Amino acid sequence: CAKTGSSMIFVDKGPCPQEIQEDIDAQKAKDGWDEIPEIPNAEQAKRLREEFFDALDKTRIRTELLKKQHGLCVYCMTRVENNSDSAVIEHLYPLSKSKQRALQYANLFVSCRGGKDRDANGHRRVLCCDAKKEDSIINLDPLNKDMMDNIVYYSDGRIDIAESYGTRIIRNQLRQNLQNHLGLNGKILNDGSIVSDTETEIVKGRRDAYKEERDFIEELEQMGELTQERIDEEIENLLSQNPREDFVGVKLFVLSQTL
Repeated sequence: CAKTGSSMIFVDKGPCPQEIQEDIDAQKAKDGWDEIPEIPNAEQAKRLREEFFDALDKTRIRTELLKKQHGLCVYCMTRVENNSDSAVIEHLYPLSKSKQRALQYANLFVSCRGGKDRDANGHRRVLCCDAKKEDSIINLDPLNKDMMDNIVYYSDGRIDIAESYGTRIIRNQLRQNLQNHLGLNGKILNDGSIVSDTETEIVKGRRDAYKEERDFIEELEQMGELTQERIDEEIENLLSQNPREDFVGVKLFVLSQTL
């Protein structure tokens, strides 16, 4: 059975940097901020985005967030670049549903574009991450280390939550988040089989990362070098990379099941 291991992405964000907080405070001091209610309607949410959130220095925010996320999408763990063509600043709790959280540093993360801008060539696209989530409220929390440490991976590329985590209701909620809200397993049938990867091929990416790390472990075993010290060395190597490699959480999970 699968064991728990290192995370999808745990983000050790820390306090809001002073310059970013000053920028946020300046937006909240502008005329019109107090006119928007905490739970805005569609027109108010559009104004909240265009007049206040979009006025923030997004390059500065994206740079800081990517440092905390080690250059990876907070959801799928693919590498993203520090520009708007590669990445979006994602509201974990949707901007459209909370004025205060719309400009709250703790609520902001960097996501890949999830295949939204790719040419579908006439086929229905399977989107993921921010492009799939849109305005959904999810329980999955990248700031919760215990939750992130209970993300599990399978050799076929699927991502899941450990059976030992929380209650059945909580596990079901998180599985709904992973599959239906974030699209991280692509398109699957009722029997759990994957029938279509995402536009960004993250299922294949996780499957390949899983196999690569299993091959590495088997090679160590064949050479008689499979020791806890060698596994710890590999873990440290993966964690020390900056930016970290795509799907690093998969490799860390495979290592966590060894010895």
